[in-house]
Amino acid sequence: MTTSLSARADIFNRFYVAAMFAVIIAIGSCGIFAIVRGQESDNLVAQSFERANDASDMRTALDREDVELLWQMRQREGLESDRLVRATELFDATNLAVKRDGWASSQPLLKTLASRQATFVADSREVAGALSLGEYARAIRVDTERVRPNVTAMRHALDAISVGLYRASVADAAADRRFMWDLERLIGVVTLLGVLLMAGFAVLLGRYKRSADASAAATLAVLEQAALTDSLTTLGNNRSFYDDFERELARAKRHDHSLVLALIDVDDFKAVNDKGGHSHGDAVLAGVGERLGTMRQEDRGYRIGGDEFALILVETDPAAAALALGRLQSEIRECGLGATVSIGYVNLTGEQLHAESYELADTALYEAKRRGRNQTVCFENVSATVNVFSPRKADAVRTMIAQGLVSTAFQPIWDVQSTRPLGFEALARPLPELGLSGPQEAFDVAERIRQLPELDMLCTRKTLEAAANLPADSVIFLNYSPASLVDGGFDPKTFVATVRAAGLQPQQIVIEVTERRIDDPTTVALRVAALRALGVRIALDDTGSGHAGLEILSKVRFDFVKIDRGLIVEAMESGEARGVLAGIIAIARETGSYLIAEGIETGEMLDFVRKAHIPNFAGVRGIQGYLLGRPQTGQFDARSLEQHHDFLAARQLAEGGVPRSIDVVSGEESGTGNWLPSVKPLAFR
Repeated sequence: MTTSLSARADIFNRFYVAAMFAVIIAIGSCGIFAIVRGQESDNLVAQSFERANDASDMRTALDREDVELLWQMRQREGLESDRLVRATELFDATNLAVKRDGWASSQPLLKTLASRQATFVADSREVAGALSLGEYARAIRVDTERVRPNVTAMRHALDAISVGLYRASVADAAADRRFMWDLERLIGVVTLLGVLLMAGFAVLLGRYKRSADASAAATLAVLEQAALTDSLTTLGNNRSFYDDFERELARAKRHDHSLVLALIDVDDFKAVNDKGGHSHGDAVLAGVGERLGTMRQEDRGYRIGGDEFALILVETDPAAAALALGRLQSEIRECGLGATVSIGYVNLTGEQLHAESYELADTALYEAKRRGRNQTVCFENVSATVNVFSPRKADAVRTMIAQGLVSTAFQPIWDVQSTRPLGFEALARPLPELGLSGPQEAFDVAERIRQLPELDMLCTRKTLEAAANLPADSVIFLNYSPASLVDGGFDPKTFVATVRAAGLQPQQIVIEVTERRIDDPTTVALRVAALRALGVRIALDDTGSGHAGLEILSKVRFDFVKIDRGLIVEAMESGEARGVLAGIIAIARETGSYLIAEGIETGEMLDFVRKAHIPNFAGVRGIQGYLLGRPQTGQFDARSLEQHHDFLAARQLAEGGVPRSIDVVSGEESGTGNWLPSVKPLAFR
């Protein structure tokens, strides 16, 4: 359609240009012709005027000749007067001028005039001769019989010439007027033709413009739809989502009705894509899009990123939203494509309609993925325990990384048997001016903005710079996310070289890998093996807080295993949690890992972890927590370390030197001395 309109428009343009050129040429030609004809008419008028002057001069000369001749006769002078001669010369000169001008229409009369003039001259001379001889009667007779008739005939001839000239000029003027009238009509016709052509073209152009506008509007609608549609899933794209969400949010505020925003992310999409190929990955995305398209007509789904989707549920209460999203998650899981999704959503009602709604849903999605994926999390259910991601916080973290706005605090880790520090955990502290709630929020935001490796490297650099504040030969526990270990920018040899450049040995460094989220355990295992080969020891952090701990413990050899505080608190009350703790202790026995309990804040917690064991194996051998030292920045206080050492030694001495133990499976106490420390505790100096 567009091509046809373009072709017709091209034809119209060419025709219009040709027609306008023709009209302009015709009008110009008529104008030039009118100018030429006007010049010719002026020439004819001038010529007629000149001939009339010549005829008048001849008449004047003839009258003078006649008057002079009559005067001579009255005076009876016999000599030819000078005035008569001059009049005759004037007549002859005028006659010669008339001959030069060539009056074709008056040639016979002119010849007759010339002949009669000659006769008149001869007769006047005869009259003059008769008068000179005194023959007055003969002179009268010649004048009467020959001169008077001849003069009368000459006058009649001149009158005939003047009349002919007048009539010719009148005829020329009439012909010129007729021509100019015809020319004016021709110009009018040509002009009218041009106006009609322009009007016709304007009509055609108007029709074409209307057709072109309709076609352009249809094309624009198609292009706008394409610009707002994801080609793979046929869902709305990122731009469409934000436009629609802002509109629905404004409508919800105006009418005070509920609105649900859900963010959906395909779990481990990179692994799905790598395993089945890009075509399978596209099929998974298309499958998710198809399920989103089967929601209620008023609900709309969008693909807002590579493997990220959004769903707007209009006028949906929390119970209906939970039911609809749970059903959606089950349908995607059961569609046979081997993929699962994590869903985070927020119920926007009341004050939450004015909050950063996208960030709330994104926070819920992040929590769903942190819990092990294939989860649906509502923000209201986790709002008390999570940090809300926002663009401002993202900018703060970017600034922190770019400008190095991080300080390092160290917290001691104690060996229970020797009651001496085993080492110090380096804890990053964002500077207060960044406005972040703490290090956990900083790392959460860094993970969201995909700058976690950069933040881990910054913390490593700051820790190595602050290591001089610790006692000599201290062992430093460095926190590293699994994502940073598997990142292409992390090189074990370069890491060790950095440690040596800071004046430390690889054996003084323990890298703590968090258990909460390990996406690629195989690559993590390879990097851990490479680091251990270079002398760096490895710890598994937050063990028991998630679902990947036992699996990763079975695949990777860790020198230390740090048990999450939450598991310890639960194990003090729950037999199920004690079973998880027993599993961790059992794996540690088989792998020879050193167990460290985190978050020890009370004497009861200290007693529990000191006594926790499985048969024939002392379980927890290291402890860390506020009870035995808070994180400190700057020069570490040796006196504070000595005080905590005295407290731990006194606690152990009160137990009789040999700690009583609790079988974490049966919950019964027993005695054991099988501590088998595998690391050298730090001595005070």
